[in-house]
Amino acid sequence: MLQRCLICTDLKDGLHKLTRFVASFEHSGLKEITFLHSVPVWTEGEIPRIDYERIEEVKNFLSSQLENVPDTIKVNIEVISGDATPNIIETVEKYNIDFVILGTAVRTAIQEGLFGSTATKLTKKLKVPLMILRPQLISVYRDEELALRCKHLNRFWLVPYKGGKSSRYLIDKVKEYCQKETIKTRHQILLLTVVEEVSRSPILLENRLENAEKDLAVVEQELKDLGLEVQSLVKKGDPITEILDVALNYDVSAIAIADDRDNILLNWTVRSFGQEILHRSWFPLVYFPLEK
Repeated sequence: MLQRCLICTDLKDGLHKLTRFVASFEHSGLKEITFLHSVPVWTEGEIPRIDYERIEEVKNFLSSQLENVPDTIKVNIEVISGDATPNIIETVEKYNIDFVILGTAVRTAIQEGLFGSTATKLTKKLKVPLMILRPQLISVYRDEELALRCKHLNRFWLVPYKGGKSSRYLIDKVKEYCQKETIKTRHQILLLTVVEEVSRSPILLENRLENAEKDLAVVEQELKDLGLEVQSLVKKGDPITEILDVALNYDVSAIAIADDRDNILLNWTVRSFGQEILHRSWFPLVYFPLEK
């Protein structure tokens, strides 16, 4: 459902390995892939300057890694001097990017913020979704495994739906991207609503479960009308626990979320739904920034 991708790599996160699997990305619906690396300004000496030698070196390296690029996919290599954040924003605009892939080695909230410094800055400025991949996983995949990961990149999303502003926004964004294109790739969505057991009344809980099923059925039909393969589940219990359990048992490729609290990704002192998912799951996370 997303066709133009920007893959940002610092050459230490393992994402540069994806240059070898462009052909596999075709099966995930991608039409254009841009690889971006930012080269720091050369600071030795009295006057900072652009490190043209390093830029050329990285360009040659990334270009040399491209293998079996099909005619149906366009590939761009961008190696730019300066800070990564403005370079990413500029490249997104230049190539009309649909989504950005970043790697982040999240340790703890205090050490890394939520996504890491670059992604945290981007959530304030980008209007396109971010996909966060764990470098630890990408780095240890063998080529055959990585080819499959690229092939199924956006094939099957788990979309938690709790009602309210953020859930409606997320569904609308999924619909928006689906309506932009007509592709042969079949995308699957697994909608999940988790009803918390906050009341001791079995009747009240049963009513909440029935209402959740009715609400979810409406959303399911909206997405099916766009040609998506959609399943829906209603569970009871702790939302985070149930989401992670469903992700493990339903063979999803990523978890998609959206937050509706202003700058929540910049405030790692307050636990959010997105933070809990990111810190407790190794699944790729697709985050839709709220357009203000």
